[in-house]
Amino acid sequence: MATWNTGWEIEFPAQTVDELRLALVVRDLINGSSFDVESEETGAEFAVDYTAGDELEGTTYRLLLAAEVDGPDDPGLVQAFTEQALEEAIEEAEGLLEQATQVAELPLDRVRFEAVSEDAERWDLVIPDWLAPDGAEVPFGFRAFDAASGAPVPDDATLDGHGRVVAVPFDGRLLLVGIPAPVEHDEPGDEG
Repeated sequence: MATWNTGWEIEFPAQTVDELRLALVVRDLINGSSFDVESEETGAEFAVDYTAGDELEGTTYRLLLAAEVDGPDDPGLVQAFTEQALEEAIEEAEGLLEQATQVAELPLDRVRFEAVSEDAERWDLVIPDWLAPDGAEVPFGFRAFDAASGAPVPDDATLDGHGRVVAVPFDGRLLLVGIPAPVEHDEPGDEG
């Protein structure tokens, strides 16, 4: 089997805090996911590993999705599977957000974002890539800190109390929202 790469830019509306929050949770769910797929229609088999980044342009959130594929060079098949995986991620994100609790809200200008060492990274903290300082590894190599006290925002105890904490910068504020951890489950249905 050959290994090849492909990618997409998927736009989400970001006119409201809820829209942006949903897009960030979808990015968190799809980033780092891997699937072994067998097409019911053609019998073709492939493995796909996704990485995701993001950017914000006005009121449009752009999910930057990259796929490394082991299998036949069939972009149409991989795209169809990816669309299905994204639909399922959106549904899962909506379900997780139904259980969301607001952790904190503070002015964005009271927060600074700093690179952290690998042992200080938190996989359960979801921060948009565009807030990363220069040189920081995304998505986990940086954190938010209170500009006055230097304390992490949120602190580790708050992170430990939730499956994920999503940092949503919106309208000059930073909202921190706790959601349950995603449930480990079977892969999306085979593409057919």
